[in-house]
Amino acid sequence: MNLRSCLPLALLLLVGCPTATEPICGDGELQEGEECDDGGLWGGDGCTHLCTSEDAGGESEPNDEPDDAGELAGSVYGSLLPGDRDCFAVDVPAAGAVRATVSSIEGAGCAFEMLVELIDPEGERATSALPTSDGACPAIDPATDTWARYLVEGEHVVCVEALLDDVAPTYRLDVAVADSCADLEPLEPDPSQDHEGDGVADVCDPDDDDDGVDDDLDNCPLAPNGPEQPFPWSTADQGFVNLWLLLGPFDGETPGDCEPSVDDFADPAGDGEAAPVLGDVVEDLPWFAAHHVPGDSAAINFNAHLEATAPREAYAFTWVHAPEARDAVLAIGTDDGHRVWLNGAEVATDVGCHGVATDGFRYPVSLDEGWNRLLIKVFDGGGGWGLIARFYETDEETQMLDLELSIGGAEPWVDDQGDADGDGLGDFCDPEP
Repeated sequence: MNLRSCLPLALLLLVGCPTATEPICGDGELQEGEECDDGGLWGGDGCTHLCTSEDAGGESEPNDEPDDAGELAGSVYGSLLPGDRDCFAVDVPAAGAVRATVSSIEGAGCAFEMLVELIDPEGERATSALPTSDGACPAIDPATDTWARYLVEGEHVVCVEALLDDVAPTYRLDVAVADSCADLEPLEPDPSQDHEGDGVADVCDPDDDDDGVDDDLDNCPLAPNGPEQPFPWSTADQGFVNLWLLLGPFDGETPGDCEPSVDDFADPAGDGEAAPVLGDVVEDLPWFAAHHVPGDSAAINFNAHLEATAPREAYAFTWVHAPEARDAVLAIGTDDGHRVWLNGAEVATDVGCHGVATDGFRYPVSLDEGWNRLLIKVFDGGGGWGLIARFYETDEETQMLDLELSIGGAEPWVDDQGDADGDGLGDFCDPEP
């Protein structure tokens, strides 16, 4: 068959038009200058569209979706029709890193537009790459891409896809797996990959929370509860309260709208009298710890800790130590309404239905020298449910950074791997200590 009559125009442009004396790639006849000729002009089958032999295995269709991915060990040849996608499964160990590079056999640069992406075992895209501005083929490189390293153990998938209705008559995909911690130069992890913000990804860090207890011995490996406890349980982080006790959920008789109930769930003698420590129990519900570390959001998401249908309400409590008696401003945001007590006196009530807003409400308060009791009751009518709080000086601009916090009573908080119920989960990260 005449080559001009049987080839798509896109491929004619790629392979050129042979003269009568040139070998005709794709005619099924092996001629001088050809390494192979299988009668086709698509790669991934052992012979490229230029009739050169492929030195690695080929793809096996169907493989358009991650669930249909064929196993890949090293390299593979393939071809892409317009809008086509090829996926290949890669086994990755814990803390693994994946490098995936696409090459065109036409020489320097890429002869086609395509995307390469890395998909994690949950089916979520971890990272992706496009051709570079200078025309180089796409590459996922863990030397520069933190999302291509520090990976969880399991089957990941690398997919290549033709873009802009382009075709790739032959491409080569090379994939290599490495150890993020041992094989690669250090790379600053994303904050979500580095719990304590020390510049070492958690998967490469033997002590993730940097509390002086190695993870394999730590009953709360992501919560500093060891002898060193490097995080200041204080308002040093922009005045925010970073250590709370939570109690709930409760279903009280709300007066209306988003106003918290007048029911005294926190203490039978009245909510304002509450003075709990970690592990205290009220109506079969324990007071349990919730915290954040510098770099994390200071907001406490009740939905992440408590399961209940709306309307619902819960309490947040902390002990606050002031080095001397002083006036201050307590700035809070809640979803929805709230009641606030300091040292047994009710500070404020809000009945509004709204989301959590930093510094959404500001209340003047007076702190006693020594330990103070701060209790906030938060009602929720549905959807989001949370709290954020911090202290300002009376100018309402200067953050109060020297207030110590505790959930162990009127004394500095020190939890040296406590496990009151003996379940192997430290009290500090146990929802039922």
